Amino acid sequence: MNKTKLAKAIALTIAGAALTAGSVSTAFAFSTTSYNLFHSQGTTPCSPCSAGETDGWVWGGVADSTPSGTDTIDLAAGAGWVGTAAQDKTPLGYKGGGVLNWAVQLNGGGTAQISNADSIARYGVSADIDIAKGAWSDAALGGASGWRHDVDYGLFKSDIGGLVTLNAVAVNGTGSTTTPNIGFTIFKGMDTSTGSYNHHGGWNSTNNASGLTAASLPGGGTKFGATNAAAIANIVAYSVGGATPSNLNDISFTAEAGQIYTVVLGGYRAGGWVDTLDGYKLNVSQVNAVPVPGAVWLFGSAMAGFMGLRRSKKLAA
Repeated sequence: MNKTKLAKAIALTIAGAALTAGSVSTAFAFSTTSYNLFHSQGTTPCSPCSAGETDGWVWGGVADSTPSGTDTIDLAAGAGWVGTAAQDKTPLGYKGGGVLNWAVQLNGGGTAQISNADSIARYGVSADIDIAKGAWSDAALGGASGWRHDVDYGLFKSDIGGLVTLNAVAVNGTGSTTTPNIGFTIFKGMDTSTGSYNHHGGWNSTNNASGLTAASLPGGGTKFGATNAAAIANIVAYSVGGATPSNLNDISFTAEAGQIYTVVLGGYRAGGWVDTLDGYKLNVSQVNAVPVPGAVWLFGSAMAGFMGLRRSKKLAA
């Protein structure tokens, strides 16, 4: 190979490496979002709920999420899951007995958003994506406990590993005009319980201010491991309340490729557990999970060959 051809080959390899390095995280990146449109207690308002739009409280049972107990689930047209293979199928193979409101999958990293606006844009239907202002921590309750009543549960999965960042923003809040803070508890894995879920109950009484304890678990029958006690070890990221709060509204964790994570979120001391927000936007991003492009290795091989050729010519001379 003469110098001109070798220079062209190296130039093409460099260009290919640059193109690949700049496009791996976005060129083939796409996201899938799924929403639970099942309504607990049908269209009859519940107490203290005001409209009966309690998506996710009852998702239908433990066998492929095929609805059971139809007297408590709205099966009218438009009810069910959107963004999944069938109307009565939960995403990511979820078969737990607990609540599930939404799911997001990233392929190749990138970004996604969980919100009513996203549900309308993708599927043409509204999803009741909301949380109470005191669901993660309610200052009115003893010890500033949270309340499972209006906590939202979601699943996250990515086909590549890397740092995942979640940013939650309140949308069209009711009551106080102050944008509430939102707390997170993120588990590795998903609920494996097989019984019914009791959403009425306090939790998170310590707000993780002194570290993770049994109070850090949402309870209500959910299990994120072999036993509920083992679920503490499965918490990969969490907000902290109290005198020095942290990880409110924004939180990050390192996700393993192909691993499913459960995101539990609710309002932090911005109102009572019955004060339900009109909605929230959860922005999900995984921008730095970029594998080493194959073209980079080709570039390295080309450079090694080029250096070897130059050395051979020098020895020959």
